[in-house]
Amino acid sequence: MPTILILRFSAMGDVAIAASVMKEVASQHPNTLFVFATRAFFAPFFENIPNLELFPIDFKEKYKGFKGVFRLYKDLKNKYKMDAVADLHGVLRSKLLTLLFRWSFNKIKIATIHKGRKEKRALCQAKMQNKTPLKPTWQRYVDVFQELGIKVVVKPKPIPYFPEKVKKIGIFPFAQHKGKIYPQELLGKVVETLNAHYEIYLFGGGRNEQEICESWQKKYQNVFSFIGKHSLKEELNIISTLNVMLSMDSSGMHLASLCNIPCVSIWGATHPYSGFVGFGQENNPQIQLNLPCRPCSVYGNKPCKYEDYRCLYGIAPEEIVREIRNE
Repeated sequence: MPTILILRFSAMGDVAIAASVMKEVASQHPNTLFVFATRAFFAPFFENIPNLELFPIDFKEKYKGFKGVFRLYKDLKNKYKMDAVADLHGVLRSKLLTLLFRWSFNKIKIATIHKGRKEKRALCQAKMQNKTPLKPTWQRYVDVFQELGIKVVVKPKPIPYFPEKVKKIGIFPFAQHKGKIYPQELLGKVVETLNAHYEIYLFGGGRNEQEICESWQKKYQNVFSFIGKHSLKEELNIISTLNVMLSMDSSGMHLASLCNIPCVSIWGATHPYSGFVGFGQENNPQIQLNLPCRPCSVYGNKPCKYEDYRCLYGIAPEEIVREIRNE
């Protein structure tokens, strides 16, 4: 059986997108073993893929530093006879690993993701009328397999949204960078309004986030915070019972895709055109403002040049509620 090693170590949203792609790739190649090297925490993403094995990686201890990467290479080499390596990450660690495999196996096939950095920089610099959608991240992953000669057809099936059937709403209020986070005081108004008609389930991570969401839970009768209370697998099971997810440009959108749940997304400093819309979520509401300064960043990690994050503060809570209700 051919064995393909896939490298994608982080972040959660990117690994979730890769998991959506791997379901398609693995199902179309049932006689190939796919070994996905990533953090053990992400294992629930890959359950129910019979010909995929997850190789857990801990870069904080066993595989820390340069010596750790070499140890990881030896562990993978000793456990599997690799026929090809698909580098979906394209970072220093993954490039070093692919180099080591290339030195070890003369005939091994190796392909690395083309991230399109030049096009993404251009997107952030172009005038609004000249902006065009870039290749989605999931397609960049598929291209890596195509480059390896693994023929696969991936076409995301649209996840339909039916506002009239909504009873349970999940909310991922946070993201890694400030340029992606809808202001807490405004989102609080969204939660207050939705609380009167729906059950609200809050997700995220971190002590500060947990305190914010638990304060909303105490304040509103139909709001429930799950932060710090469940494993990732349990959270995915809960998400799969929702009618819709409200998320920033963050992992919440991609977890919803894994669970085949529609997502209403909020975009501030970043933009859907950069290619990070959830798998199958392209037709669902993407709330954003048409500002000439957007996007100022692909990842939302640059400070606002106006210092007021008008791309987020300019979105009225009422607009978000209307999008969810389709009014």
